Amino acid sequence: MAANVQSMCRYWKNFHLKDLQKHLDTTATDLANRQDESDISRRRLVEQSRDFKKNTPEETRQAVGPLLRSFQAEVDALSKRSKAAEAAFLSVYKKLIDMPDPVPCLEHGIVLQQKVQHVENIEIEDEELRETLKDYNQDFTEPKLQAP
Repeated sequence: MAANVQSMCRYWKNFHLKDLQKHLDTTATDLANRQDESDISRRRLVEQSRDFKKNTPEETRQAVGPLLRSFQAEVDALSKRSKAAEAAFLSVYKKLIDMPDPVPCLEHGIVLQQKVQHVENIEIEDEELRETLKDYNQDFTEPKLQAP
């Protein structure tokens, strides 16, 4: 058990949870900024599409229409994929961002395990000493047969 706690403690020390949380925080901020930029860009694109439809002759719109729809479908698919990835990231972010670092607790557990082991060793030694003392007391209280 002690080896498991020690190896887990080493793992969490190497994991650097606080550094990960800082990185996640920075990434979440960047993500929020990019989402805002994307919303602005999308609104601008919608406005440009409306202007294109108003100011372009019918035959040009019919010629370019399938291409524009293909681009729009791709943009929609990328947006959907992006939103799914962002939602997954935010789900993990919410769980990890306020998670306390377990290293201090694990280190304290290791110290407690060492103290328990020390107490167990002392109890064994105490029991051995009691047995020895019992033998000595028995030797002193029993008359010994001595040869004349």
